[in-house]
Formats: sequence, C-alpha cells, structure tokens
Amino acid sequence: MKKRLLLLAISFCLAGFAQSQEKALKQYGFWDNWFIQGQAGFGYTVGEPDFDKLISPTAALSVGKYFSPQVGARLQVGGWESRAGWNYNNISYKWNYGAAYMDALFNLNNIFGCYKENRAFNLIGIFGVGYIHGFKNLPYATHKTNSCVARAGLQPNFRLNEAWDFNIEFNVNGVDDKYNSKQGTDNDFYFNLMVGFTYKFKNRGFELVKPYDEALVSSLNNEINQQREAIESLKANPKTIIQKETVYVKDTVSVFNSPILFTIGKSTLDNNQDIYVYNVAQYLKENPNVKVNISGYADANTGSKEFNQKISLKRAQAVADALTQKYNISADRIKVVEGKGDSVQPYPTNNWNRVVICVAD
Repeated sequence: MKKRLLLLAISFCLAGFAQSQEKALKQYGFWDNWFIQGQAGFGYTVGEPDFDKLISPTAALSVGKYFSPQVGARLQVGGWESRAGWNYNNISYKWNYGAAYMDALFNLNNIFGCYKENRAFNLIGIFGVGYIHGFKNLPYATHKTNSCVARAGLQPNFRLNEAWDFNIEFNVNGVDDKYNSKQGTDNDFYFNLMVGFTYKFKNRGFELVKPYDEALVSSLNNEINQQREAIESLKANPKTIIQKETVYVKDTVSVFNSPILFTIGKSTLDNNQDIYVYNVAQYLKENPNVKVNISGYADANTGSKEFNQKISLKRAQAVADALTQKYNISADRIKVVEGKGDSVQPYPTNNWNRVVICVAD
C-alpha cells in the first residue's frame, strides 16, 4: 500500500514537471516581486525563572523580495521587550530591545516539490543574521547591551488573494551571554512566535508563460496547412497548373550599398552585420549635411501581416539605436525610422527580405 501511494505521488509530480516544461518562467525585473510584512506576537527568553515570567511581547516589520519561486530575502526590524531573572525568590526583570535582521528565505514547497502557481499554502524556511541593542534594563541590571544574532525559523504562509497572505512565524535566535545582562559562559537564546500579514506589490508571484511567440507559430501553422491543401489539390488534379506571380518592388536604392540582414523571427542585430551599420555611420560622419531614412522589411513567406509589420519596425529601430548609441550619430540625423512589413519585397530571394535598408536623404 505504501509503495502504491509513493508511486502515485511521484507520478503526480512527474506529470506536473512535464506540464511545466511546456512553459517557462516569465522574465522579471528588479522592482518585481517585492513585499512588505507586519507581524506581532510573543517572545520567550531562556532563563531561570518560571516559564510564564519570561514571556514578553514582540513585533516586527519586514521588506523583502523573491528572486525566484525558490529563493528570496528580507530586511526586518523588530523588538519590544525581553525578560530574565534569578532562581532565588523567583525574581524576574525586563528590558526593551531593538533589532535589525537580514534573512534568506527558502520556499520549501518549491524546492522539494513541484512548482505550482498561486499555491494556497507555502512553507518558508528562514536563516539570517542580525544585530540587537538592549536598553532600559532596570532595576536589576543597569548597563545596555549590544549583540550579534544568528537565527533560523519557519513561516507557514496562507494565500488569501492575489495581494495578501496570512503568515505564522516561529524563529529561534542565538546571542552572546551579555544579552540578558547576566554573567555566564553559555550563549543566550530567545524565541519568537508571531502572526501577521504580507502585502505583495505589483507583478506578484511568478507566472509561467509559453517560451515562444504564439502569433508566429500560428502563422507558420497556417502556412503549413495551406501548403498541405495545395499538395492535396495537385494530387487530386495532377493536370492543374497553378501559376503564382510574385511582384518584387524596389522602392528605394541605398547609396550606402549596405543592407543589414536579420535572422528569421528576430529583431536584434547579429554581430556579423555590425560592419554594415559601421559603414552607414562613417558615411554620415563624412557627410555632415546628409540625413538618413531607415526602413525595415520582413519576408512575405513567414509570419502574418501584423507580425511582419511589427518586426520590420523593430528591426529598423535596432539599426537606429545602434547608430545613435554605439556610433554617436545625432538622432536628428535620422529622418525616418519605418517598418514596411512584407508589403514591399526589395529583393527576389525570400530570405534577403528580412532586411533593413538605409537611404541617404
């Protein structure tokens, strides 16, 4: 029975993993996946008096960020009150403290299990270091304390909605012997049990998206289906002659003689094309009164009309950015940056029409 349950759990995990391979994590920037967290609860400082005499209030405020579904970090400030005492006469005393912590956060569900978007429950492991300052420790101790802290903890998170989580945190903190203002040879420890809420800012969580351009794939599929239909038609009517006339229009002639070619589906400049952008820049520097028109194109046999229009404009803009940013050509020397899509085919060879042409004005 146990083996069956184990195999069932593994199969679910593998199924989730296989499904996740169809998608990839969306790319996020520095300002994404930040959160703020407020918590309050009780602390317990290890000491000699009875348990109830060592319980005190505590609170914390944190700001943090998740860098991936598995790992994050937070900066936390906290404190309030701690207690200690002596065995004889069961005497206890209290003092206030403030602390700052830097914690690493580990989503144990995503590390040891299958990643799932918008999971209702996540268990977070906490490891951190900090600095703590004790003060107002009267009447039985009179000096202030300063200590370094090492800590570990667990934080169960319960998802309320897209923006809010409810959390419960338990952590244990190790400090040096001076913390409770009593002399000794052993380190001191205090424990915190807190509850609170987490607010997640914009671009919350990690979204799985398809790692390819759906519009381009759809367009290619349509092209394939059309070709299959044409083949089937020819098989059914072998005597039919299909004539297709393609008109190639060359609307301008580049005085630079340096068309800049692009890879299919791409709008970024290849390194081996940079020499042609360099030639355009040199011509403009040698002819300070000349301005340039930059036109981008896409081949007619790939992609939809809408996709080709967008990518042709992006290609033209990539060349314009290279001229201004890499070769320091003033932006006012560029008269036109335009995308002509696949409505105009400058060259008779299909692959040559994934191109940007620069024309002196």
